Amino acid sequence: MRLLTLLILVSLCLSCAEEAHYSKITGNTMGTTYSVIVKSGTASPQEIYEDIEVELKDINQLMSTYIPDSEINRFNQLQDNSCFRFSSKTWEVLLAAQAIYEETDGAFDITLGPLISRWGFNAEEYEEKVPSSEEVSKLMAEVGTDKLTYDIHNQCIHKNHPGITINLSAIAKGYGVDQVADIVEKHGVENYLVEIGGETKTKGKNPSGSVWRVAVEKPVSVTQQKMLVVGLKDSSIATSGDYRNYFEVNGQRFSHTIDPKTGYPVTHKLTSVSVIHPQNMYADAYATALTVMGTEDALSFAESHKLAAFLISQNGSELSTKSTQEFRQFTLDN
Repeated sequence: MRLLTLLILVSLCLSCAEEAHYSKITGNTMGTTYSVIVKSGTASPQEIYEDIEVELKDINQLMSTYIPDSEINRFNQLQDNSCFRFSSKTWEVLLAAQAIYEETDGAFDITLGPLISRWGFNAEEYEEKVPSSEEVSKLMAEVGTDKLTYDIHNQCIHKNHPGITINLSAIAKGYGVDQVADIVEKHGVENYLVEIGGETKTKGKNPSGSVWRVAVEKPVSVTQQKMLVVGLKDSSIATSGDYRNYFEVNGQRFSHTIDPKTGYPVTHKLTSVSVIHPQNMYADAYATALTVMGTEDALSFAESHKLAAFLISQNGSELSTKSTQEFRQFTLDN
């Protein structure tokens, strides 16, 4: 599961923005930053900003694992089999997570928290980052969306194991992007870009009057470099990868992407996945699932499900790319 959403560089002509009366709204949320660019209309940027802040604080209070009394943490702290009723917002995300879990044969799993923490990507309390096989096996007993029983009628979930927990970090940012975009549209804005931690959604035209141009980052760990540019209109993009969040022990590199089927970090060469989808929540989750699968399985899944996906694999210093026909329709000349 991804803990750090990789940056997608957004090209913006600020001088053009001033001429076309575009405004930029920025802030902090979900352990990262957000940026919203809107064409000025009847609503003031301050009004939009205030509504965005309220919405994002609400999402954090519901879904953050870092807020002790968040809705998700109250569920995680539950030790019995009672059915925990969720708010409508969290429930929407949980239903999507369950559907993608089943669709991807478990490659996307929101219950990986114990493994993520133990492998050292979520906590600093372990001096020895590489767990023993016995420890991984023990933690695997507390992992699996199939250990959650969804009660659709009552909008609640039963735990089938007292130690199971939920972590929505691989889907919540995408949901946040969609919610912020809805707020912007409710203010009557028809031309905008919304970005949270690199996850991006657009509508209409950019300040220069053309399609919004979004750069997918080259998977290098030192500096931000453009790999390619896509043109987004009324769509969104999310990227998942492991090239900035990993550790090494005795020369062996451990990715932050955990395979739910093994409990170990993935070892394949697929290092970055970008997915374009009308809903950023789905783009976010699919990007994570494809990263788990590896290049060939990810490409096969994306093609069979008509997903717009761009895959970057790395073998030593060499990069290779693959993409679906649906993704290639969005690519622009750099």
